[in-house]
Amino acid sequence: MPEKYWPETIILWGAGATRSLGLHATNQLMQLVLKIIRKDFSFLNGKNEELADAFKKLIMEDLSKDHKISKIYDLKALEIIICTNSKFNMHELFTMLDQLIENNMGFNAFFNGKTEFLRVERIQAAKRCLILIIEELERISIQDTPGHVNREKMEPYYEFSKILTELMEEEARVFENRGYRRNTRRFYLYSYAIISFNWDPVILWNLFNAHKEKNENPIILEDGLKLQLYDDFGTQISYDQLDGSESGIWYVTDEAQCKGINDYNYPSRVMRIGKILFPHGMFGTRICPECGKSIISFARQWNRLSTEVFGPSILEPLQKNWKYATEKEKIYKRGAIECPYCGQITYPYDMTLVIQSLSRKRSVPTLEEMKTEMGLLIKNAKHIIFAGYSLPMDDIMVKTFFMSSISGNDKNKVKCTVVNYDERHRGSEWIKGEKIVEYIKSSENNPAAQCIENICDMFPLENIRVNLNGIPEVFMENGRCSREKVVDLLYPRECFAKGFPVDRR
Repeated sequence: MPEKYWPETIILWGAGATRSLGLHATNQLMQLVLKIIRKDFSFLNGKNEELADAFKKLIMEDLSKDHKISKIYDLKALEIIICTNSKFNMHELFTMLDQLIENNMGFNAFFNGKTEFLRVERIQAAKRCLILIIEELERISIQDTPGHVNREKMEPYYEFSKILTELMEEEARVFENRGYRRNTRRFYLYSYAIISFNWDPVILWNLFNAHKEKNENPIILEDGLKLQLYDDFGTQISYDQLDGSESGIWYVTDEAQCKGINDYNYPSRVMRIGKILFPHGMFGTRICPECGKSIISFARQWNRLSTEVFGPSILEPLQKNWKYATEKEKIYKRGAIECPYCGQITYPYDMTLVIQSLSRKRSVPTLEEMKTEMGLLIKNAKHIIFAGYSLPMDDIMVKTFFMSSISGNDKNKVKCTVVNYDERHRGSEWIKGEKIVEYIKSSENNPAAQCIENICDMFPLENIRVNLNGIPEVFMENGRCSREKVVDLLYPRECFAKGFPVDRR
């Protein structure tokens, strides 16, 4: 029979969820790319001078004048392509680049009063350059001082992660008292899962640190065993050991490992895991070009305010805390990460970032596995939270995938929470029923309203509630993250009659 127990609440984490940290939505990134092409760096005004100068150097020297780097990341080719149509959006630009590359076709452009032909090799290098610029824009946007994020801005996300961690501890005690067997999903699987459509690892890194703190001082269950909390990426990925003195292959946790550790015949400790997926890829991840294995390099130290988790930059001043670990990495630098399986050097262009594109690209097995897991999570959810995720209905692939995932579920029983940001409604309470319709009608051409309207097209209006304070304000009270608000966000009484912890019958 099919698996009965799945995370009851699914959080769809989008660009709006990290807006307060300065990270950009896709349309904003495209506008910044256009400015960079025009050598307009006004968006760096007010930025830390060292960071701003380093970013300008990356664009004006490394990507423009360095003979080797500029061939790998072809900024000139990207400029020529974009200048043929200044109204490109990110979706259209990546679709065109992917189609040209897949068909091994060049690009004929009228540029600066003459026709210039770009061979497919330069199209590939232009795409590498575009992805690199996006990565570096996000890396610099979150840095307050070189190598570090703003503590005050990051604190709500860390407090949110700590409360989630505490809730999963509390849930474990209750589940144990109810007699749920530890080696079954009924006990070990968190009642929430996160699907992040962002490339940044902000929520992951905060959860990692919150879990680490708890795991160092764990609660003791009834039989004297310690409870440990971990995350499951939905696929097998290897990583560098944090604070490790020896190199080697380490793996993120998964359900098989959890079942083994929770085996009653071999008691040592008790593990619970939560699903956190990045189906669009994540900064700092790589696919080895030689052996094809998926690898990730989180950081070299447990510092929740460090930007190391974004992975290494090709320009050291943009990632000041990063330390190359192996001899090969120290030789090659320029964003190098050595594959722990075969020893091949990977670079930023070996990242697997999924950009909105209609092109039928060769699938990446790791991301396909995450996508499959994502579909199952959405299909079996009782409560779906759109946390700053706009559900881009102009992206036909996203739309059809989401609709096919929920098609097997009784939509009348699925509750939806939409958290978006609208300055005009800041400080308002939950909006429900006909008030949602009134808001949509009074907010023409408003991105938040368009997102809500898309969701209303898929779910019954009476099952939807909306909060327009955005993330993190939706779970903040008097400047601090509120446990009560987090519980209400994830486990509303309208969906879970008995509240939290959930009842897994």
